[in-house]
Amino acid sequence: MKWPEFILEIIDTLNQNGFEAYLVGGCLRDALLNRECHDYDIATQARPEQILNLFEHCQTKGMSHGTIVVSGKYDVEITTFRKESTYSDHRHPDSVSFVQDIKEDLYRRDFTVNAMAYHPEKGIIDLFNGQKDLKDKILKTVKDASLSFQEDALRMLRAFRFCAKLQFKMDDSLKIAIEKNKHLIQYVSKERIWEELSEILKYDPFQIEEMVDLLEPVLPELKQCYNCQQNSPYHFTNVLSHSLLSVSYCHPYDETIAYALLFHDLGKPQVKKTEKGVDHFKGHPKVSYEIAKRICTGFKVSNRQKERIEQLVYYHDDGFTKGLDSVYKFRIELNWDDERLNQLIEVRRCDLMAHSKKGRETLHQLNDFIELYEKCKKERIFTLKELNLNGKDIQNCDIPKEKIKEVLKDCLKYVFYHPDKNDKETLMLYIRDVWK
Repeated sequence: MKWPEFILEIIDTLNQNGFEAYLVGGCLRDALLNRECHDYDIATQARPEQILNLFEHCQTKGMSHGTIVVSGKYDVEITTFRKESTYSDHRHPDSVSFVQDIKEDLYRRDFTVNAMAYHPEKGIIDLFNGQKDLKDKILKTVKDASLSFQEDALRMLRAFRFCAKLQFKMDDSLKIAIEKNKHLIQYVSKERIWEELSEILKYDPFQIEEMVDLLEPVLPELKQCYNCQQNSPYHFTNVLSHSLLSVSYCHPYDETIAYALLFHDLGKPQVKKTEKGVDHFKGHPKVSYEIAKRICTGFKVSNRQKERIEQLVYYHDDGFTKGLDSVYKFRIELNWDDERLNQLIEVRRCDLMAHSKKGRETLHQLNDFIELYEKCKKERIFTLKELNLNGKDIQNCDIPKEKIKEVLKDCLKYVFYHPDKNDKETLMLYIRDVWK
């Protein structure tokens, strides 16, 4: 295996000073899978203070847990061999003690494929058959699965994330242990749940179908959607499967769009009505919006992303069938920028692609809107700044001061629909004719 020179120099420096050091964790796993490595982790006998003495440009944020980050061409985490005590909170060890044996350090890790170590001269240390599991594409825990999840409940989510990212299958023992310990999800912060779900949505959203029981305490709507059938000529799956299929069409991946698609139909189970054997979901965008709003607040999503997700959910069912009126609605009336409208277009496209053949028939309307919108961006204005008129000009028309903003907005609307009228003289005449 080939490693960056900077990484080998760190290991050599530690070795030359009498400390064993190994590459460990995800970088070794990915190298064995011929995947590109992004993060490099080194485990060593050296104590944190000894690491600090050997390297410049060190970050000490994780020093209390034995980790020093050495900055260079890459940021490399160097962690002292350690073992961990009991986990009273089902997330973090009550205490950590440093050890001198790499074997003890590897035993504390989560999955066999992450519990290997590599030394440039000694080769790979593989105590738990991680290489075989990589070859077989199966995920197993280092120790008893149930005990592992009781120690750190986050590992249950990480199991799904690794299966999504690596396209592995879980060992049966993991499935049984997750079912047994699913109640421990309450000990995982919602921020960490969001992070793991983001990765799962990116690599294999359909994993979430297997997670509805695990996630029920924090996202009960997912299970409700899984159990909600859609007997309609426009659909061929349950609500959750449709939403996950729509996420799979999101290329390139965009986290905000992915969550908007995951949430866009969460309101359907609440509004479902069946008439003559056909299911209807009238008003579901608004209900889905309220659910998305509650979820984003509870998961402490950033204000910017929260607002984006909520709005994309609220307007996801807009058919874009009103031509210029639709462009005006989003770019001027709602004051959306180009990025946000393009996100909504992508949400709409992915949503339609996840419909039945009949449901996809309206894709041409979306394509027509995209073509119209691109043309509008070249020929029409969307902001007051682009208007060849200002407040002082309007005052000269004897318009009351309190009416100026209203008049400006009316002028913008007039020019949007009549792009050849954006000159001061024409607009002054328009104001005198309409507002006097």
